[in-house]
Amino acid sequence: MLILCSIIISITLEKAVKIALENNLSIISAKYSVSESELSYKGAWSNIFPKITVDSSYRRQLKIPEVEIQGRKIKAGKAEQSQITLSAIEIIPLGGSAWYLKDAQKYAYDSQIFSFENLKNEIGFAVINSYISITQLLLAKKIAEENFERMQKHYETAKALYDAGVIIELDLLRIETALFESEQQLKNIEIQLQNLLKNFSILLGSKDENEIIPSETIDDLISSYKPEEFLENLKEKIKSEFVENTPDILSLKYSVKQIDNLSKAQRGALFPQLSLGFSLLNSFGTFVEQRNIPVLSIGAILSIDFGGTYFSYLSLKQRKMALLTRLDEIKNTKRKDFEMLLKEYEVVKSKLYTSQKRFESSERALKSAEELFKVGKITSVDLLDYEIQFENSKFDVISSKSELFLLMWKALRILGEIEEFITKMNG
Repeated sequence: MLILCSIIISITLEKAVKIALENNLSIISAKYSVSESELSYKGAWSNIFPKITVDSSYRRQLKIPEVEIQGRKIKAGKAEQSQITLSAIEIIPLGGSAWYLKDAQKYAYDSQIFSFENLKNEIGFAVINSYISITQLLLAKKIAEENFERMQKHYETAKALYDAGVIIELDLLRIETALFESEQQLKNIEIQLQNLLKNFSILLGSKDENEIIPSETIDDLISSYKPEEFLENLKEKIKSEFVENTPDILSLKYSVKQIDNLSKAQRGALFPQLSLGFSLLNSFGTFVEQRNIPVLSIGAILSIDFGGTYFSYLSLKQRKMALLTRLDEIKNTKRKDFEMLLKEYEVVKSKLYTSQKRFESSERALKSAEELFKVGKITSVDLLDYEIQFENSKFDVISSKSELFLLMWKALRILGEIEEFITKMNG
């Protein structure tokens, strides 16, 4: 199919996923978020290390003050004064708030990394789902085109038979209706295909007008990835603990740790802080010159704000409980989704078997009907019924195969292993 003279580019499933994980705009945006979180984590170390400052000043007096001593006026000080002070201050929070803040930023960074991995998993699944749908529609379009051409020939034959008085008008109208239905079916498939191709291009992050279509058929994909073998093995290997290490679960776990450390940091703010300082003073031009004069300072700061800090601490504790509840909910949902997926697999497997048997049966029936039609034992209307049954059975086989193949990726989506699996299969 050629739209607006665009260039058609064929692409494998593996390549499509790889391109999307590099060029998808959501992926690119998430990469910046990960970098931002990493920088925030590195910046959190500043709360632990001492603060080193260098202060300098210069002053010139336009008029030097004078003092009178024993009747004599003497200038006090000098016209120019300069001072440089090097200071190092270390704040020691007795409640450990600085260390908890650092750890909170570390866990926020870890959470962001696994959130990014989960996003890649979701984008990968979206690409695969779109790829399968397009592949299915491309084959459906080919079948619909063949069906439309066949209906046109049937109508031309029926029109000639009607004009010769061999068949009645009702038979002609029935074939004409089937022709219109096949034409409408083809147009509907083409519209769906155009929309899917547009969305597929957006998922891949494509910036040009070239049309990107799958290069592999459903049969090719099933032969390469062997979904039935994968799902059979999965039933034996899967354990209830599988949900503990999926990217979305790990992201939430680290968010819980982040909130836990933030609450501890708030609690630590209720404790006093010790301040240790050391400075080196170098001053010239004052009344008494000072050079390399060390100064040591020790202080304690106690700031208690029960109206803010304390309730912020309680608020963070509640948020932690909410996250833990959400974590349990997601785990339970994943387990149930996986149980339903395995049940759906049994249904789809049965559906595929039935549709293949129906296809084989309808194919034999059509061949027999064509022989009977040639010798005049059945009418073109009767033959049309067998052809429609045959075309419908084709669609059923395509649909069942697509469902089977997609089930494998649904399982990998739940496990969070789409990128890993594709890399392993094509590595």
